[in-house]
Amino acid sequence: MAAKFTELSAQLEQSFIQNHVDGMEVSLERGVSRADAVGRHQNLSMRWKDIVNRIRQLSGFATFLQPTPFHLLAHAADEGHVIVINVSKIRSDAIIFQKGVEPDIVKLPDATPEGVKHMSSLMEGALSVPGSSGFEEGIKLVLRLLWESIVQPIVKRLEQRGLPRRSRIRWCPTSALCPLPLHAAGIYEPDELNLQDIYISSYTRTLSTFIRARNRAPHSALRPSILAIGVPEPGGDDGTDAPLEFFSEELDRLLKHVPGTELLAGFAASHDAVLERLPTRPWVHIACHRHQDIKRPFQSHFCLQDKPLTLQQVIPCHTATGDRNTPDEGLHLAVAMQFAGFRSVVGTLWAMDDADGPDVVDSFDKFLFRKKKDRKTGDYKEAARGVSRFTKMIRSRED
Repeated sequence: MAAKFTELSAQLEQSFIQNHVDGMEVSLERGVSRADAVGRHQNLSMRWKDIVNRIRQLSGFATFLQPTPFHLLAHAADEGHVIVINVSKIRSDAIIFQKGVEPDIVKLPDATPEGVKHMSSLMEGALSVPGSSGFEEGIKLVLRLLWESIVQPIVKRLEQRGLPRRSRIRWCPTSALCPLPLHAAGIYEPDELNLQDIYISSYTRTLSTFIRARNRAPHSALRPSILAIGVPEPGGDDGTDAPLEFFSEELDRLLKHVPGTELLAGFAASHDAVLERLPTRPWVHIACHRHQDIKRPFQSHFCLQDKPLTLQQVIPCHTATGDRNTPDEGLHLAVAMQFAGFRSVVGTLWAMDDADGPDVVDSFDKFLFRKKKDRKTGDYKEAARGVSRFTKMIRSRED
């Protein structure tokens, strides 16, 4: 049935193309009258609709090629609050989904498309000068603006609804909001609480995506099976990236916490080897440089030993910096890993200090793969809490 649907879809598309280009009629095939062409197109359309109706009779396909009904979308909040944010010229709102409760709408009068564009521009400017005073000042300004225009009103409503501190919340931003760091919003002044101090955040691209990932995921308490990839200095590098001096220590600590991890490091981490092994493990840890191509986002890539592994190659089988040319998905390598089938992905919005890698592994992986009932297990649903632990550790060290 799938093959027939694909075949009819292609024939229907070709039939349309043969008769119309950008709404203008073009010459018909030689020897085919207008009436015959219209009749053939109508016949294909009826057959296509018939097979779509048959597909919808199959278990799990009732809404095939249709918008997901709200009663199904509401299940996204079964494991905690989900917040959808929409910013437009007409009005801006956040919709809070909570299990067993009607959605709650929070008006965001200070959130505008122009404001989001300004924050994106500030973010891009800051990321262009990493390690400088301009970087820190630019990021802090973005986080303050996000807090004041979007996040603070939502936090107030969650507190009014009695959501306890350190609860999980999931953000579902839309359009140009996608690349912005909602999870880190705050004033960042002494004695002021920021979002990271109040709730534990994670993201989902859409409610449907989140529901499908959760429903298809295996039982969380599984013995971990990890592929670790480490490339300290990729072959053919142009010399602009400093070698990752701490990558060996980072991977050593991972092996300490999760014995039996499959390791592809140095010369073993070739393009073909990684592409072959990537689909075979439910967990993957990558320690290498990455590059984002602003003009050609699908050519953004991980820097492997011999040649790059591009985003375009990852989907079919700089870490997670958003791209203003593809705002609706914040298209980056972390999102590509989700498209590739990984249920939960941890990525950074800008390059992290190489020296922090081993400590991050100690904090995050030790927590995520801790012993339960005398054996180590891995629970991807605990990833956000693990991230919260190591970010809190790094922030306290910097204070």
